[in-house]
Amino acid sequence: MRCGNVSCCTHQILVFERELIVNITTMNPKTISLRTFLRATLMAAAVVVSSVVWANPPDEVLDTSHASVRAVMSVQAEVTAGLMTWQDVLGTAIGLDDSGKPALVVYVDQNGGAVADVVRALPTHLRGAAVKVELTDKFRAFVGKPGGGGGGGGVSHTASQAPPIQLGTSGGWRTDLANGYCCGGTLGSLIQVNGVQYILSNYHVFESDIVSGGNGIIATTGDSVIQPGLIDVACNAYSAQNIATLVKTGSLPDSNVDCAVAEVVPGMVGSDGAILEIGAISSQTAR
Repeated sequence: MRCGNVSCCTHQILVFERELIVNITTMNPKTISLRTFLRATLMAAAVVVSSVVWANPPDEVLDTSHASVRAVMSVQAEVTAGLMTWQDVLGTAIGLDDSGKPALVVYVDQNGGAVADVVRALPTHLRGAAVKVELTDKFRAFVGKPGGGGGGGGVSHTASQAPPIQLGTSGGWRTDLANGYCCGGTLGSLIQVNGVQYILSNYHVFESDIVSGGNGIIATTGDSVIQPGLIDVACNAYSAQNIATLVKTGSLPDSNVDCAVAEVVPGMVGSDGAILEIGAISSQTAR
């Protein structure tokens, strides 16, 4: 989410979440197509590592300055070369085990011929570090985005589109402004429930204004959702278009799911759910 009277930026250091994996390592010739991706990942990790102080931060934030994370990183550096000689081992990473503690993640090819043997052979701990096995498909790096998007190609994700719009674009709650500041987020994807189409986005983008503050307004079912978001039209809602109406679900603050939906205004959103630079998402899972 972005907010401000013009724009603002948030700079995040790598912080562990349940599904966040950093410091991925692979040296397996069988997965050489990963190298471009991994080189960028490891360079980013190196920059972070070189810019932090090696001391436990307050409140047990599990970033790369935390002693327990550094301990697992050390084990990863020592054992990865050996693990990569195993059939069907694709790579290693630093992640979290089921108890939320730093662990060495070992990626194993779920379609490999020796997957069962590898899983049985991997220990629960290596040199004191917990080991977590993740079964996955082979990693493959693309030259550009799937479908030939190429990583930009001059397509704006913040400009106003002629309807029906594609998603993956700037948008948000029409009244998300107060005291000279406004906000916007991303209109993520299209979902359909009982024949009705909705835009899926985040709670904090569509409906997090639950306290009457500087503008005296709270998010309510039926409110307009616009494209682009206010942040991309200089906080002037009249320069945006109404493309959906909010259906409050209240996913936060009483759960851990940051999502919200808005019912599509007929004709304003492509019925195929196409996303900018990606296209329509298949309804079938890959095999």
